[in-house]
Amino acid sequence: MHGGGEHVVQRIAHTDGARRELERTVRTADVLVRRLGVTRYPPELGRVIGYRPDDRAPFLVATRRGRPLAELAARLPLPPGELSAVADGVLTVLRHLNDLRLVHRDIRPATLWWDGTTVQLADFGLTLDEGDPRGGPAGTDPWRSPEQAAGRGRADCRDDVYAAGAVLFHLTTGEEVTTAAEMRDRVRWLDPGLRTLLDGVFTDEARHRVTGYTLQLRRDTRTGRSTAQGPGARRVPGMAEREQEARQHFRDLRARQYAFEQASRRAPYAAAGAPGPAVRTAWPPDPRRWRTVVVYAVLAVALIAVVAAVVAVA
Repeated sequence: MHGGGEHVVQRIAHTDGARRELERTVRTADVLVRRLGVTRYPPELGRVIGYRPDDRAPFLVATRRGRPLAELAARLPLPPGELSAVADGVLTVLRHLNDLRLVHRDIRPATLWWDGTTVQLADFGLTLDEGDPRGGPAGTDPWRSPEQAAGRGRADCRDDVYAAGAVLFHLTTGEEVTTAAEMRDRVRWLDPGLRTLLDGVFTDEARHRVTGYTLQLRRDTRTGRSTAQGPGARRVPGMAEREQEARQHFRDLRARQYAFEQASRRAPYAAAGAPGPAVRTAWPPDPRRWRTVVVYAVLAVALIAVVAAVVAVA
């Protein structure tokens, strides 16, 4: 475990790219404080406590807890007790990002800090609001999702789910993360607990990926907790979680509807020689039904003739 508690680090921007990341970090820090307030600011998110944007070498000062998870590389895979606490911390980070509708876009062992009790996410230089255009490739291989590598479409909180899943896979197995297609195959051979947790994480598109709330629910179900505030805590799912789950359910229904419509358009008996179903047509009508109609018509004419004759005699 790492000790040391919370300490302060300074970042200096020497290049144009670093300046842009610093400016975005400062903007995100302002958003976090406005949305969370000072008293509700969670320890799982790094905090900017000072910055100077207009100097020849702009810099910011931020808090950090412990050391980066990347420094644990020599001790992987992590022992079960520490791994459990780290996994809870990573999923708590995801929940905070989901609640805030923020997409970090650079979750990896180097940006996740660990002090033995708390996992803290740092470096918000690539962060976007959910729904903002991705604006080009972002993130770091092999942790970033395929849609982030492509850089098209709009930022989605599930972009971070891919990266968080990759980190958990790495910490649990000690193995390197590879492509999405290979990761899907490798997940199949994991132990049941990790396989269940990471099912649906390594998809090629965010819209087909599970949410952070789903990962939290799977984790809590396995450990016997309700949706957790932290290790061992219990709470009722918030409105943001319910909304996210409802959106995911709606997307699933739309996907099923689309698949059904596509299947309906295909010829069901396209194979050569395959017999098709009997088709009922409106014409010509059934001969038996036609004969019945003729008989009733003749009887009606005869009845009319008899009535007419009786009236004439009278």
